Amino acid sequence: MFKILKNRNYLRFWLGQIVSQLGDGFTRIAIVYLVATLTKDPLAIGLVIFAQLLPTAFFGIFLGPLADKYNRKWLMVGADFYRMGIVCLMIPFHHSAVALIILIAFQGLGSALFDPARSSSIPDLVGEEHIQQAISLSQSTRAAMDIIGPSAGALLMMTNNYNFIFAIDSVTFAVSALFILSLRNLGKNKLAAAQSSESYFSTIGSGVKEVIGMPALRFLLILLMPITLVCGILNTNLIAVLTNEFHVSAFHFGFIEAASAVGVIFGAGFAAPYALKKLKPSTIFLLGTAAIGVLMVVIIPLDTLQLLYGIFPVYIWSIMTGVLNAFLNVPLSSIFLKITPSAFRGRGSSLLGITASTSSIIGILFGGWLSKEIGVLYGTAISGALLVIVAGFMPFLKGYKSLSANQQTESVPESAEPVVNETWG
Repeated sequence: MFKILKNRNYLRFWLGQIVSQLGDGFTRIAIVYLVATLTKDPLAIGLVIFAQLLPTAFFGIFLGPLADKYNRKWLMVGADFYRMGIVCLMIPFHHSAVALIILIAFQGLGSALFDPARSSSIPDLVGEEHIQQAISLSQSTRAAMDIIGPSAGALLMMTNNYNFIFAIDSVTFAVSALFILSLRNLGKNKLAAAQSSESYFSTIGSGVKEVIGMPALRFLLILLMPITLVCGILNTNLIAVLTNEFHVSAFHFGFIEAASAVGVIFGAGFAAPYALKKLKPSTIFLLGTAAIGVLMVVIIPLDTLQLLYGIFPVYIWSIMTGVLNAFLNVPLSSIFLKITPSAFRGRGSSLLGITASTSSIIGILFGGWLSKEIGVLYGTAISGALLVIVAGFMPFLKGYKSLSANQQTESVPESAEPVVNETWG
């Protein structure tokens, strides 16, 4: 996997990812904990994730096509400097939960521009034959930064100096932009050059028509709706469970986040790739969906175990969430590789992001309401049970059978690119 770093262009690209995501790990844990402690409201906690996803859900359809039509290097550099400015604005407003949520939404607008350009750039840097290695390294790196960032952020939070945390993150965006500027062979999509005469809005329309017109990809988009909706509930309620039910300290909050990332590293680096050698991606995706649902149901006895044995069972549970997360994301990337035409990478990525973000937003809002009505523990468990039901019905659907058959008969399109949803830089 690390052999790909011999490619100097990708090495700089990867170093930019490390620096940016390290700083974002500091900011992410600081904002979530600030909002959780300032409001004591599960719905407000959900609004943090809601604000982050909202720009992709509403503007992704307009920003994604830019990655297929214009110079990706400058799109990413501009998005990095824009997000640097937004993080700087968080410094004077860190005492206001409302202001932080608004600024997160504006930061998400930059991410909605950055993410399709970034994911579409990987084939240009490494070539089609090394895409899977690059994606594997990217996912493992992100998981590693999810360990290092929150862990270091938890230590920084003990000083109560949130201005310093935000300042560090703003600098990392600038460093990331400089790394991207140093890339020589990264620019405009060569496949899109021949289509440059097509108008901007025509590009949007043709992208939607092409993606929706493929049965396997259309079913994948539909399938993502209930899954990401329930995962949105989990994201909202998990924070509330840790801070309000289990009364986790700032120190342990960061390390529990890191424990989940340990699971992602193991899942993405070892477990899921091994499973892909034995089973089809759609089968792994199905099993991962069901397992995530079971894990959400298990949060009820976890409450009792936490009272009996302390914080240790919570760490184990968090590690398992990370492992199973990889069993969703890794096969999703593999499926996307097989069914998305190379000329529509940016637009396909944006449509997938829009579907996931919109469903997550609904789940976040519903999760906050459900928590108020029946409590975060039972709200999480009920959502998990629904996810198990969805996984149980999936094999009997015509679209799922089409998706499975597509994996057997379709070859990987030239320069096809999996979805990489980088949300924090």
